[in-house]
Amino acid sequence: MKPLLTRPGPAAPTVLSGTAGTADRHTRPRPPASVQVLRILLLAATASLIATWLWAWQGVQAYAWPGIDNGLTERGLAYLLILAPAAPVNVIAAIRLARGGTGARFYLAAAATLAVAQTVLLLTPGAMPLGDAMSDGSTSVGVRHLVTVGPLLIAGLWIAATRKARTWLGVTPAPRRRLFVLEAAVWCLALACAFTMGTEVRQWTQTAAAPLVPSGEYAEPGTWAALERAVADTTDAIADFAGFTARTLDVVTCDYYTPAGLPTYRYELAYELRAGAADAAAAIAAAWSQGDFTLTYDGETLDGIRRVTAEHAFPTADGTYPTATGLHALALEYTETATPALHATSPCVERATEPTECILPQGNPTRDTINGITCRD
Repeated sequence: MKPLLTRPGPAAPTVLSGTAGTADRHTRPRPPASVQVLRILLLAATASLIATWLWAWQGVQAYAWPGIDNGLTERGLAYLLILAPAAPVNVIAAIRLARGGTGARFYLAAAATLAVAQTVLLLTPGAMPLGDAMSDGSTSVGVRHLVTVGPLLIAGLWIAATRKARTWLGVTPAPRRRLFVLEAAVWCLALACAFTMGTEVRQWTQTAAAPLVPSGEYAEPGTWAALERAVADTTDAIADFAGFTARTLDVVTCDYYTPAGLPTYRYELAYELRAGAADAAAAIAAAWSQGDFTLTYDGETLDGIRRVTAEHAFPTADGTYPTATGLHALALEYTETATPALHATSPCVERATEPTECILPQGNPTRDTINGITCRD
């Protein structure tokens, strides 16, 4: 046996080839519980942003009306541009918080700044396009955003100020390429979603506000009577209908002539309902979902006003209008405000002779106003 060349001593640790640097690099402490809660709050804020955007867009849709440009495209895109940037920032902040460091601090500060800026913009009606034209302004969306995201923001700031969270945010993790790839993927996905939603908003609003095609194929006689029949069919569905307080008919020009040189007009009929009809909106929505009616909208505006719209078939000998039913249709609307109102509007019809015969109001209204035509006594 050969003698030992060195004195016996403690055995050196055995390290497998290729693993010496890897063990330290991949072994890192887990985020503290407070940081994990902060990540959950960021994801909850993202979900709240998406819910607020969907709610705001549904409210904007309530202002759609055939042939009238209400600036719905600008309003829908404005809400999208204000709310959308926070979604990828919140998600990346949650991802970065898993490692801490400067990147996590940057995205966390950006998320808080965006939340405050979004609330200020949404609560400032002047910052929104067409703020004067649309009755809701943007305060309702701002209040919803403040109520849903505000508590999450306050809780997040409180957690971020704790000692464990500040210690975690102060570490300097080793850079990882996979993290930058994941971050780029989140931004690309967010941009793709925003572009898709913006395209959908633009297409929907353009279709909803498509102007009626100028045509001289529809005669004026019978138009007013068709509007009154649609109103009668609607009120028949209200179990405790108490009648109307007022009726208003406006006959307005469509500002174009037919190829034969005949002027065109639109009939706009409005009835104000008496108080006392319970669940009138639900009854009307049910009636407008069957028969010759086609329900086109049932929801609330951003001010919380119930609005129901529909179209009623108005058959003619030839021709079509770009309506939901694909027919020459009457546009109907019911708004449930302090003074509930029922509106019925016709497309443009051609006038061959001046109308002189008028139709008596229904529902015993105390006020009856007719504008645009002269009735014979």
